[in-house]
Amino acid sequence: MSTTLPEEADEWVAEWHGALADRPAFAEAAADFAATFRFEITPDDAYDGDPIVVRLVVDDGACPVAELATEFDYDFALRGPYEAWKAMLRGELDAAEAVMDGPFRVEGNTIELLQHQEAVAELVRAARDVDTTFAH
Repeated sequence: MSTTLPEEADEWVAEWHGALADRPAFAEAAADFAATFRFEITPDDAYDGDPIVVRLVVDDGACPVAELATEFDYDFALRGPYEAWKAMLRGELDAAEAVMDGPFRVEGNTIELLQHQEAVAELVRAARDVDTTFAH
C-alpha cells in the first residue's frame, strides 16, 4: 500500500525504517559507522506546508531510530525542496548530483560523509523502495 507525503509522513518514515532493517547491503555499508542524520523536506512552489524533518540514527550497520522530529543534535543534514525530494525518490534525480549541483544542501563533515558514501547511498535506495504517493 502506498504512503502519501506529506500527509502520512510518520508512516512513510516507519516504512523507510523497515526497509533499512531488511537491507543487508545497508548493514554491510554502514558497519563501523555511527551518525545522526537530519533529512529535511522544505516547502517550495508545489508544497507550502511545514518542513518535514526526519531524525535517522545509523549505528554500526543498523538504524535504531527513524522518526519525525524538529529539534535535535545531528552530524549530517540533507535539506532540499519538496519537488527535488519527489524527483529523487522517484529515481529521476541522482542524489549525489543533487548535492553537488543543487538543489540539495548538505551539512556536516564532508570527508567523513565521503568515506561512508555507500551507506548514504543505501539510505537513499531504501527511501526509494518505499511505495510513495505525493500529494503535491
